Amino acid sequence: MKKRFTAIVLSLCLILALLPATAFAQTAAPEEETSPPITVGGVDLESTAANPVAYAITDESGNVATEGANDTNYNVKWDGETLTLRNATVKVVENEHSAAIERSAPFTLKLEGRNTLTSLENTHAGKGISATIEDYGTVDPTVPYALIICGDGSLDVTGITEGIALAGNLIIKSGTVTATATTAQSTYPSFGIGTMEVGNIYIEGGKVTAIGGASSTFSAGFYIMVMSNENTGQVPGGTVRITGGEVTAVGGEITETDEEEPVPISPGSFGIFTMITSDSDNVSPTFTNGAISVSPMEGEAIEVQAGADADTATAIPGSPFDNGDHDITDAVSDEAYFHSKAFTPAPEEPEPVVPTDPKTPSSPADTSQPAPEAALQPGSTYAAGGNTYRAASADTVTVQSVANKKTVKIPAYVTVNGVKAKVTAIDKNAFKKAKKKLTKVVISANVTTIGKKAFAGCKKLKKITIKSKKLRSVGKKAFKGISKNAVIKVPKAKKKAYTKLLKNKGQARSVIIR
Repeated sequence: MKKRFTAIVLSLCLILALLPATAFAQTAAPEEETSPPITVGGVDLESTAANPVAYAITDESGNVATEGANDTNYNVKWDGETLTLRNATVKVVENEHSAAIERSAPFTLKLEGRNTLTSLENTHAGKGISATIEDYGTVDPTVPYALIICGDGSLDVTGITEGIALAGNLIIKSGTVTATATTAQSTYPSFGIGTMEVGNIYIEGGKVTAIGGASSTFSAGFYIMVMSNENTGQVPGGTVRITGGEVTAVGGEITETDEEEPVPISPGSFGIFTMITSDSDNVSPTFTNGAISVSPMEGEAIEVQAGADADTATAIPGSPFDNGDHDITDAVSDEAYFHSKAFTPAPEEPEPVVPTDPKTPSSPADTSQPAPEAALQPGSTYAAGGNTYRAASADTVTVQSVANKKTVKIPAYVTVNGVKAKVTAIDKNAFKKAKKKLTKVVISANVTTIGKKAFAGCKKLKKITIKSKKLRSVGKKAFKGISKNAVIKVPKAKKKAYTKLLKNKGQARSVIIR
């Protein structure tokens, strides 16, 4: 009996001795996690103290698996701060996650080889990459709160409504990145790369292409809609800044919708769309433009083109830009296509010095030069026929302002400064001086763009004839305030497309397009 009692006591002691270790193991496990997980293709990858690096492999169908993945066999690697994609293919069709890659904390995405991300979740949550921050506090322009993209590989990312969606700053340092949205819900914005509520977009290098999808409200390559706090005056972002690399941004098609709920801003297709709105709780929110700028690195310059599409885009005034920060917001905000490219200017070669023979009497130098070929200086203005034109390139111009007449014809070509220039666009507010008299206007065949508020306030304007079959962009409120009985005549072959293009540009519903 005594031996049995002793055995029981020893057993109890052993159990009590083991209990603290077991309890410690149970409570310590959560503390081992050193970083919130990241979700890739619906699979959570975690970096813990015990296992600091997580690996996964992908197959041709885009499935992600951790089994069989290791430091020598992987397509995806996660170390708690940096997600490396190495020839990865990730495809999400339906799951509880909203994106092919998703994390609610900052991270760096490093690209190696060729990588493809696809999210086909057919809702407004269908994103290629979703990178957000939990704290929507002050966004320091120098801190990448949400996502950094780097590496020498490529990434092709596609989402239903959004290619890359963020709440926080984005910095792209290098790599080839193509982000595409395919479509959107009837009234939901569609964009290739964008931030919502808070954040900025900074492009420092690489080759970046952002393409918006079809939408009945906004489609943009780059899209920023941030909300300022009226109580504190804080504006948490709202900037697209390009300091290097090559950038292309293209807006998608604006579609019709059965929704009758009014949209506070006129719908449109934009290469880059930046907007700052007042606090969302405000009954009557205000809207102001964000900033779009180029800031070339030392020793480099950045050339910028904008227009309705790649075929008609022209250099904006001041391009190429050299040292310093250049605000280009007004020049590109209403355009559906944007392209910029950083380059190193060629050094100026000094003129050769021809030595003279002291024994040979010198003769007067021939200072005659061949007449330079006529060309326009982009950004300069020229007057012709009572109108003022702004040079968009060496041989194309836009209508800056028109004469105060009842009838105005925008010509297909105009001769200014000795150059026969093609008239490709009508600037914003171009008809402001003629708004009291104007009753009729004819837009000739080469015009591709009509700027915002171009005809705003022309109360007597009743007849608009558009002869151009190249028209691709019409700015916000372009026809606001024209006669309620106005008729806009368009080419028959373009009636369906132009009816969509001219919709909701400020004119009354009674205005006829035929």
